[in-house]
Amino acid sequence: RRGKTWVLLLDVDEYIAFNTIEDDDPPSPLEEAPEGGATLKDWKVMHGRIRGRKRAQLFGLYEGEGTRNGTHIVTGAIRESDEKIVYGNVVRDDYGTRYFLHDDSTKYQDPKKVLSQAPEGIPTLKSIQVRGPKLYGVIYNDTYDNPKKMDGEYTHIQIHPKLKRELLKSGNIIQDSQGRKYFIENEQLLWPPHVNASQVLRARKELPAVSEGKTILDVIERYRHQFYFGSCLQIPRVLYGSKESNYQPMAPTGFNDKDFVTLRYRWHAQKGNFDVNKFQKTIIDVSRVPMDHLEGEQAYNIHRPLEYFCRADVPRFATSLFRVNHYLDSYEAYTYRNDARGNKRKGCMECYLKKGNGTDFAVNDNIRPWLRSFVDEVGEAKAHVLLAGVGDFRPLGEETLVDFMAEKGGKYVEV
Repeated sequence: RRGKTWVLLLDVDEYIAFNTIEDDDPPSPLEEAPEGGATLKDWKVMHGRIRGRKRAQLFGLYEGEGTRNGTHIVTGAIRESDEKIVYGNVVRDDYGTRYFLHDDSTKYQDPKKVLSQAPEGIPTLKSIQVRGPKLYGVIYNDTYDNPKKMDGEYTHIQIHPKLKRELLKSGNIIQDSQGRKYFIENEQLLWPPHVNASQVLRARKELPAVSEGKTILDVIERYRHQFYFGSCLQIPRVLYGSKESNYQPMAPTGFNDKDFVTLRYRWHAQKGNFDVNKFQKTIIDVSRVPMDHLEGEQAYNIHRPLEYFCRADVPRFATSLFRVNHYLDSYEAYTYRNDARGNKRKGCMECYLKKGNGTDFAVNDNIRPWLRSFVDEVGEAKAHVLLAGVGDFRPLGEETLVDFMAEKGGKYVEV
């Protein structure tokens, strides 16, 4: 009724913040190859074993000097880790050749050149990945197997030995080694394009500070006409560890910095380091998603809840207006949660310490002024009610809200 359609999907240990520019930011993606360098377009990653080692190779359209210009090639083994094999980067294979990875999704593919849906009777494969002679993906409308595979089931097929590798892209029909046909869905037609790095850089310089009282929706509304966010806005995460540090207290009178994970912990992992920070989180504009994609148990996963509308690649940190601070917190808090993962955490100090590896790269205080701004906005009495029990990890049910309020020196009031 209020016209608000954006849904933020975060866990209780995550907090969204404006992605203002800072000294420890990772580099922005390049928009073109360095002078004299080769470009790889319409590229895909192929995982397999090369000389006994698990390595990645790239398949794509080569643009550069020499006789290979304009032809589809397979590179040598890529030396960089998987997290570096993303658009806008330059990677090197074991032959020493460098390739600039073109951003193939800045603009949508021309729908006139590819099929938008599978012809009748032909199964669809989504989210494909090539590993050696096999193609893996999620299958829909299976017509071959007996019994037929369920829609959404992960499977693989043996690629036909004479199949041209340039056909292994969305919107085409391919054949397996038995001559059976499959349609590779053109998911990229539904994804929002990557935004221009230089334009985002200018916008990030204008982002408000947390203390200014602006909301996430304020920023979305300001830039939604400049940048096409689509229906699934994906946000990179930064993991904050449990390393303590000396800090200037920022909690207002009546509150304690140590009760708030966002005020207490300041050390975080290297931005853009996927091995530590892991997958992105999302904001979904449900007004742009058909109802049949929101009914039942349709979510792909929490990081990419709607595979039709959410990109498969991890967002580049430098091109995001927002970031999600993900807090490891104290060991007591880490083992407190009563969920599927919480049961695995119980008594596992080793798990806790392992998860915190690499979270002492840099210090950041940008989110810490939020509490003072919040108290100024809602008033001290209401703030105490809304924040009752914060920092307390006794089992739920032992204390009531009134008891929490009494301990904090406050009074329970209707708001």
